[in-house]
Amino acid sequence: MIRLVTFDLYQTLVYSEPSRSERVAEVCRELGYACAPDDFIRANVLAEELYTVENGRAALHTRTREEQARFYAEMWALLLREAGLPHDATVVARVQAALAARQGQHRWLRFEDALPTLAALRERGIKLGVVSNTSTDATPLCGEVGICEQVDFVVSSCLVGCEKPGRRIFEVALEHADVAPSEALHVGDQPRSDALGATMVGLHALLLDRLDLLAHEDYDRVRSLHEVVAWVDAANGTVS
Repeated sequence: MIRLVTFDLYQTLVYSEPSRSERVAEVCRELGYACAPDDFIRANVLAEELYTVENGRAALHTRTREEQARFYAEMWALLLREAGLPHDATVVARVQAALAARQGQHRWLRFEDALPTLAALRERGIKLGVVSNTSTDATPLCGEVGICEQVDFVVSSCLVGCEKPGRRIFEVALEHADVAPSEALHVGDQPRSDALGATMVGLHALLLDRLDLLAHEDYDRVRSLHEVVAWVDAANGTVS
């Protein structure tokens, strides 16, 4: 029986407007490089993979400023390279500076399938939680977008002192709900931090792949959050 479902926050329950791909493309065009937002979609997948691997090795927020600067320069070089753009240190620095000047000029919105999915699971008596890698408490943002009142708890990595795919952040979620790992499902868009992290602790995992970019990953995938409800019904033997 599945008694708990936890969700990643960013790119799972909420998305940014404009998207990172749109913001990066705009900056690069202003710097004189021909590109479009779609050029950064697959590049973003690789950049997120690098971010997850590095976080798993040693949480970025615990590193020195110099170490963080080196990592982010590497990440942005990878993203630009995969988009087919110049990616030397000078270009990377210009792109980072231009993006920093736009800090806070985007907003977070709920995906249209977020609240209906949470409501449907709650109607089934499922406990719900958010498990997020974030440098600040994710609770205020969850409140702003109307998610807080739909879930039982929010676990933020910065408060736990452990980031996905680390064990402790998932263990805290299990403790909040008082369920065994085998009774829990985690849903997120990142293969390593979400799917691998959850399964290593013994939770079930669904990889949210809205753009069908992760077919090469060996995890159960869903294209929308609506499919999570059907998966839980099947697991609990309540399919109509």
